Amino acid sequence: MYYLGIDIGGTETNYGLINDQGELGEIKTRKTPMKSLTHFLDMMGDIYDEYAHQIEGMAISMPGIIHSKTGYAVHGGSLNYIKKMNMIEILEMRCPTTIHVENDGKAATLGELWKGNLKGIQHGIMLNLGTGIGGGIVVNGAVLKGQHYSAGEFSFIKTNTARSKDASYMFGYQNGISHLFKKIASQCNLPLESMDGFKMFELIKAGNKKAASCLNDYCYTLAIQLFNLQTILDPERIIISGGISGNPLLIQLIKENVRKVYEEELGEGVFIVPEIMKSKFGNNGNIIGALYNYKLNEE
Repeated sequence: MYYLGIDIGGTETNYGLINDQGELGEIKTRKTPMKSLTHFLDMMGDIYDEYAHQIEGMAISMPGIIHSKTGYAVHGGSLNYIKKMNMIEILEMRCPTTIHVENDGKAATLGELWKGNLKGIQHGIMLNLGTGIGGGIVVNGAVLKGQHYSAGEFSFIKTNTARSKDASYMFGYQNGISHLFKKIASQCNLPLESMDGFKMFELIKAGNKKAASCLNDYCYTLAIQLFNLQTILDPERIIISGGISGNPLLIQLIKENVRKVYEEELGEGVFIVPEIMKSKFGNNGNIIGALYNYKLNEE
């Protein structure tokens, strides 16, 4: 039994077949339409047509506040043309199959909870380090949705006390990778368009102290928020995902800076230090979790 798994991102849409056990086949990629709902539905219809004769249904991960039981989207995050609409009803008119939709951060968390590094964990947190900070919260072995399906929207945590609409003081900006890359490019006198995760770690490996300092500062500000989340939610484990999490240096620096926050500034033994691990599935976790959401909704 196969399903069509689709992870709709703010830049790219990844998709492919996934079987009942969460095993993925070939993953293909398209640019996510940014201009209109019509273009978006055209893309989704084209993807469906490619697999229609092979699948039992569609499992979808996407940005925004999504009511995963009904498919209602309060908004689509960076997809500005999606607001106050039922995504399942709209998609089923073009793609006549069973469809279930989940927020991308919660889908990634579900993937780790089902088959990954949150399996068997009763209380956990997953943070996805991307353009902003996505993720999810696990309470009593289930992903926390919240009263308005917006639990785990970590990007909007404020990092200062100023009365300002300036988004630069939001957690999603301070620890979004775009801000990190911009800082490294500026410090190292490099064009911003040349900077990405591979270039950053290449510079650090080559001994570039400015790039290393920028990444360490990034991990320190992240560690402060991990302390806050640990204090509020008391998880057993915190999972870090996102493109740059694939390099072991990132997790190493996060752990070192978490220790610094706990031991040097707050006193050793006063608070519980979280267990920190990288995600098992990386970018594929959204599709795996979208299927798990599909299965949960069909039970």
